[in-house]
Amino acid sequence: MKKLTSLVFAAIFGFTSFTVSAQEMTELRIGAEAAYAPFEYKLPSGELAGFDIDIGNAICEKLDMKCVWVEQAFDSLIPGLLARKFDLVHSAMTVTEERKKVIDFTDPLYEVSSQLVAAKDSGIDGSDESLKGKTVGVLQGTVQETYARQRWDRRSGVRVTSYMEQTQTIEDLKVGRVDAILFESPNAVEGLLNTPDGEAYAFVGEPILNDPIMNNEIAIGIRLGQDELKDKINAAIKELKEEGVIEQFAKKYFQESEISIVK
Repeated sequence: MKKLTSLVFAAIFGFTSFTVSAQEMTELRIGAEAAYAPFEYKLPSGELAGFDIDIGNAICEKLDMKCVWVEQAFDSLIPGLLARKFDLVHSAMTVTEERKKVIDFTDPLYEVSSQLVAAKDSGIDGSDESLKGKTVGVLQGTVQETYARQRWDRRSGVRVTSYMEQTQTIEDLKVGRVDAILFESPNAVEGLLNTPDGEAYAFVGEPILNDPIMNNEIAIGIRLGQDELKDKINAAIKELKEEGVIEQFAKKYFQESEISIVK
């Protein structure tokens, strides 16, 4: 509640600041977590790449604007948006009722499932019983964290540990500080299972889809009241979907079953 109150205050305070109209804008500053492959990640050159990066750059091209990507830890993306550090958040952010209290969202772009990953020899099968006495790692500020903390409360015997970056979660799984990670499925594949160390790990349990806590729709976050800019971005998204551009980007990064483009 404390976090939500501070976000609401920031939202109200932010509305008193000078706002450039969407017609006057020549660049879009977009906040993203840069360590969340294949959605957003850094190349050896330092350049950002990934599914969301490609979509964001294509939107900027449609709007004849320059994309300026701002790297930020996932948990600080909404506060950064409200503080006007950037104009949008595009970082595989799930649309939730809690987030909609403080920010707005564009039309949904795509849907992804979430699933637990554990070592093949861990004895964890995804059931609550197999997780008793175990620790589940999650990325801080995500719907996976919200889901995990509601499903595995103190009475469950399962400990939930949050991390600022997904790469930290993966490293702690490898060294045994956590026993499982609740991932967005494509991030699990790209970040761990398809790596050399990934041979020792596997998905456990069933994919989590259409859960009331964990909505699967991903969209771009925008400040409340930015209707003109939101309309322009929605128009660009609609064109990119109709032209098959987002579908082509998806084929570049995912297996067919890992992601679904919202029509």
